[in-house]
Amino acid sequence: MSEEQKKPRKIILMGRSRVGKTTLLQAMHNEVIEYKKTQEIIVHDDAIDTPGEYIDQSSLWRACIIAACDADIVVLVHDAGNTMGRLPQMFSMTFAKPTIGVITKIDGKTEEEIEIAENFLKMSGASKIVRTSAYDHEGIQELIDLIENLDLSDY
Repeated sequence: MSEEQKKPRKIILMGRSRVGKTTLLQAMHNEVIEYKKTQEIIVHDDAIDTPGEYIDQSSLWRACIIAACDADIVVLVHDAGNTMGRLPQMFSMTFAKPTIGVITKIDGKTEEEIEIAENFLKMSGASKIVRTSAYDHEGIQELIDLIENLDLSDY
């Protein structure tokens, strides 16, 4: 398979409701940003978008775990300014694949608010963390580059 025909790496986005998973995907795909409530697992060529309720309710964590089987990289998402963490501690240990973290909604947030989100992602086991804003595209290219270049050979 030539470099042009190479299948894109598939990520799965997990995080509580309203952290901006779907908006993040819209920014990554250079789509118009519009609010969409994800009601079910939505599969794209390069991504799996999960409803926030799958993390909000621990009885639904299994759905995320099963859906992650079809992904190359797990992306845990937490929004800056949100002081409530729902991602399980060391959730990354559940997956035999790299797990990265994304902080969303950093625009206008203090460093302290961003660090709280970063700590939640670290406790969940995210190995690398990217700070993003979907509206001004801050960190979006960095995230895309990380996904494209992350070493998958250890998994």
